[in-house]
Amino acid sequence: MKTKRIKNLMISGITVTTNNENEMNEESAKIATLWDDYAEKNVYSATHDKANNSSMYGVYSNYTSNTSGDFDVTIGVEVTKNKKAIVIEDEKYLVFKKEGELPQVVIDTWKDILDYFENNDEFKRKYSIDFEHYTKEDEIEIYISIEK
Repeated sequence: MKTKRIKNLMISGITVTTNNENEMNEESAKIATLWDDYAEKNVYSATHDKANNSSMYGVYSNYTSNTSGDFDVTIGVEVTKNKKAIVIEDEKYLVFKKEGELPQVVIDTWKDILDYFENNDEFKRKYSIDFEHYTKEDEIEIYISIEK
C-alpha cells in the first residue's frame, strides 16, 4: 500500500448507478452486467481519443454519502480529451495492489480496503473519485481518494 497523487487522468466509458447493498444481491447487482455490456457493445472500439495504453478502469464517482449510499460506476479507458469523460484533476490516493484471478481478486481487494478503513485512522476516505486500474490480466490496483 502506498500513497500517490493523480493529476489530469481522464476516463471515458459507460456508467451505471448502484450501491453496495444492490451489489451484494445477485438479482440487483449491476456492475457485472456493466462489464458484460462494455464487451458486448464493443464500447472500447467506439471510444474516441483513447490514450496510448489499453488499460481498463473501473471508476467509482458521484458518491451520495459513504459505503452505504449510491454511487456511479464507469467502465472505460483513459482518453486524451475530456469530452464526456470523468476527469481526475488533482487527487491524493491510497493505492491497494493485489494479484490473483479475476473477478475474485477485485472482491478480495475491496474487502481489504473496507477492513483497512474500518480498523485504521491514519487516512480518511474522501469519497470523491475512486478507481480500479487493471494493470495486467491477473493484477489490480485500486485507488481510494483520501483527504489531503
